[in-house]
Amino acid sequence: MSKTAQIAWVCATAAIVFVIWMSTSVGPNAGIGFFYVVPIGLATWWFGWRAGAIAVVACSGLYLIGSQIQPVPNLGAALAVRLVAFVGVALLVAFLRERLIVLEHSAEELEAIRAALTPSTLPDLPDVDAAAAFVPSEYGVSGDFYLLTNGPDGSTVAIVGDVVGHGPEAARLATFIRARFAAFAANTSDPAELLTLANGALVERPGGAHELVSAVCLRFRAQGARLSWAVAGHPLPLRLSGLAELSAESSTFLLGASADLQLTNAEAPLNGGDGVVIYTDGATDIRKGGALLGLVGLSRLLSPLVELPASTIVNRVESALLEWADGPIRDDLCVLVLKPKGRGS
Repeated sequence: MSKTAQIAWVCATAAIVFVIWMSTSVGPNAGIGFFYVVPIGLATWWFGWRAGAIAVVACSGLYLIGSQIQPVPNLGAALAVRLVAFVGVALLVAFLRERLIVLEHSAEELEAIRAALTPSTLPDLPDVDAAAAFVPSEYGVSGDFYLLTNGPDGSTVAIVGDVVGHGPEAARLATFIRARFAAFAANTSDPAELLTLANGALVERPGGAHELVSAVCLRFRAQGARLSWAVAGHPLPLRLSGLAELSAESSTFLLGASADLQLTNAEAPLNGGDGVVIYTDGATDIRKGGALLGLVGLSRLLSPLVELPASTIVNRVESALLEWADGPIRDDLCVLVLKPKGRGS
């Protein structure tokens, strides 16, 4: 509806109330003046509290004019009661309008954050077949994120992380740490170094006390058939052949837990064009009844899919996970698959 049409509706409703009042006898018309709250509410909802205040003044003026045509007993008291009603409605509608605007802006912000954390399109990765699936939790968006990019040495860098916590604050922290990862990955593709740099950025972040993030970083060399990785408190990736977990070279803490985080890279060949599955705990922590899916359940769902292209794997495992769950998932679900092109792709 255009602004002109909205103004017309406000004026028309006020005029209708006035005409109805004037066309009824004195007895039954005692409460008709209260219906001026309708144009006051419309003006406030459409145009804000200032317009609502103007409508209160205008409708009070109409009430006074009407009281001269249709005399009102105890006019002062009657006008005071109606003013209280008019102002009360204007304030209530103004409050509801502001709350709705805040919620709409919050939803838009969270949608933008989600798009930044889990982009719908992936970069061009030479010789790598990659795909990702992401399903937000029942909170709308939490702290899962992934980054796929070309490293400075020609390798593919893949990072998957999960902020401890839920809701908008976790999402904003995830946006911060993902941006740091993207900046650092422009200069190095070393997994342990990338995680260490991100840990430093998190520890030094103003007001960042007790902000914790789990993450895994991989350097995927399709042509050289080599895989390097480092882990900071995150579930270990799975090799597509056999769906065994990659090993952890050292015990690790979450990013942000300590400024002295020590990480070591692990490395292994990609035998026979093998690939990897990286995931967040939202893929294993879903429940059906009282049963937890867990790593065994995730591996069971992945088992018949390992020879398929990456996009088919993530699409089918996403559908299988959501079908297995008995309700809205309580944590973000993120699954990332990498494999050399030409091998099941």
